[in-house]
Amino acid sequence: MDVSLDVIGLDALGDDFLQLSQALQRKVAREAVLAGARVARDKVRESAPVRTGRLKRGTVATVARRSDTPGEAVAGVKISAPRSDKLAPFYWRFIELGTRHMIAAPFIRPTWDANLPAIEGAAISRLAAGIDKAITGL
Repeated sequence: MDVSLDVIGLDALGDDFLQLSQALQRKVAREAVLAGARVARDKVRESAPVRTGRLKRGTVATVARRSDTPGEAVAGVKISAPRSDKLAPFYWRFIELGTRHMIAAPFIRPTWDANLPAIEGAAISRLAAGIDKAITGL
């Protein structure tokens, strides 16, 4: 799941964002989408099925380095190998999507949909705080 935030309808915030240098735009945007991804990560961890705990420990928030476009950043929730062991819980996709032998029991998408306002709120709050800090220097 990726967190993407378009600064549309937030005219004053968008204008302030455009006043920042390209490097600051990128930094503030990355921090904002990462804040949203962390909320999503926490909610997915809460809803993940538990058998060994590997799936919960392996759920992390990440920032993708995809674009050189100023002000664009992509963050998401990823399932990877927990630090305590080297086995990635690859089976999350079988639980989420099902297989021909197993019915799907989605936990990521429903959690994402149910918590989208909180995810967006965290990203927007962090974006506003980052812009204020960059402009005022405080």
